[in-house]
Amino acid sequence: MKTSYPALFVFLLAFAVLAPTHQLSAQRAPRGKVRSLQATSDNQGEHPDSAGMTGPVSILCVNAVSETPNVRVSCRITAPGFNGILNKGQSAKTTGPGTITLKCNGEGFMRCNARIDIPPPSK
Repeated sequence: MKTSYPALFVFLLAFAVLAPTHQLSAQRAPRGKVRSLQATSDNQGEHPDSAGMTGPVSILCVNAVSETPNVRVSCRITAPGFNGILNKGQSAKTTGPGTITLKCNGEGFMRCNARIDIPPPSK
């Protein structure tokens, strides 16, 4: 029994060339976006971070630390519809467009991070 390798090679070559040109008609759902904020506090004072948003978003306090031992640090958020403190892992929602400002809440040299989850545009 003799195998025809040239015919198999031509078939695989044709498949490799034509397969990528075939387009699928799958629809990809719109995705949301993420924006990060980082604020610090040192001997020079507070260094807040801000971002302007065009609609309601969700804000998560990702991390809050201090170089001073045994000090509890949190994220202080000022945003449309929310003005308060979030501990690490807590989140809040804004009510509409505007500026979101992050500051660290605690003592000593601090760093805090927050994540803004921007929902995808509606259809």
